[in-house]
Amino acid sequence: MEEQTNSGKPKASEICISLLIAVYFAFVFIWFLPESVFKSKVFSTMYTPWLYWGLNQSWSLFSPNIRQMNYYPSAIITFEDGSKALWEPPLMDKLTLVERFKREKFRKWSIDSLPWSRFKDYWPDFAKYVGRKYYNPLNKPVSLSLNLRWIEIPNPSQKFYRQTELPPRTKFNTTFCYKYKPEDFK
Repeated sequence: MEEQTNSGKPKASEICISLLIAVYFAFVFIWFLPESVFKSKVFSTMYTPWLYWGLNQSWSLFSPNIRQMNYYPSAIITFEDGSKALWEPPLMDKLTLVERFKREKFRKWSIDSLPWSRFKDYWPDFAKYVGRKYYNPLNKPVSLSLNLRWIEIPNPSQKFYRQTELPPRTKFNTTFCYKYKPEDFK
């Protein structure tokens, strides 16, 4: 027989969870509103934690403004001896189906967020992450440049290109440069 300890009142934990869910749905509702002063004020303080927890949504796939360029970020790491290494996000066409499943979110972040100036607050942390990944005590990284390569997508109504036939990304722009400090590798 079950012991009945509930006196009909919700527990504090149930109230907290319900409150968090209600706040989340309120923020989601505001997130989907058109750009406005109200939306900017609400998200000016919440935007960084919102991104950190991965709660942002982008419906650009379904929007009327289809991307007009094919772009790809990369980073060049320069070492003490002058040698360089190239960091690239996952290339989906070079991964197995299982690897694609595991790495898709990282790829999406690196394509949709990393190279754009509205995410510049994250660039130093990205540089430190890559620096630690390529760290060698005998030949330490000294700098990193975050780059964007792109090409305009040909108009499909003029000529259809298969994905494998698209022109290479020949335009290049350096978005961010970072000089490493000794404390970056601790």
